[in-house]
Order: sequence, then C-alpha cells, then structure tokens
Amino acid sequence: MRWPIFRHVERRATRMHDMIERVHVDPVKLARMRHGEAYAEARTNCLHCAHADDCLHWLATTEIAVEPPPYCPNSELFETCKRSS
Repeated sequence: MRWPIFRHVERRATRMHDMIERVHVDPVKLARMRHGEAYAEARTNCLHCAHADDCLHWLATTEIAVEPPPYCPNSELFETCKRSS
C-alpha cells in the first residue's frame, strides 16, 4: 500500500531538520520552548509552507547560513532558538 501523504509529510519534516541544522538552531531549545508547542508550530508551518520548492533549492545551494531565507515561515522562531556561541 502506498501512502503519498506520508512521504510528503516525511520529506517536509526532513527539510525542516535540514534547515534547523543549516541555520544553527539548537534543536533542544526549540523542543523545550513553550513545552513543545513551538516545535509543533514549526512542523505545522513547514508542512503547509507555500515555498517548499524554494526551500529545497535553498538547502541544495546554501552550505553555510546565518539565518533562514526570508520566505521561511519559521524564520523568527528559529532566530530565537539559535545555538549559543
């Protein structure tokens, strides 16, 4: 049995984790923020993002980044969860 929506969700989740790594977000800080609600919100934002193709291209062509691309619906949230220097 094929589950196309499952693959869609899985790809978007993987993309979010790639973005988290690329822009130096502390995943533990994000997961703990608002008792997990911030992480759930970020996942939902990513799942429903209208810029998925742009995001995929950005991740494929950007090796080091200080901040997420301007169209990222999680950019403000990710900025608050940056890793400490």
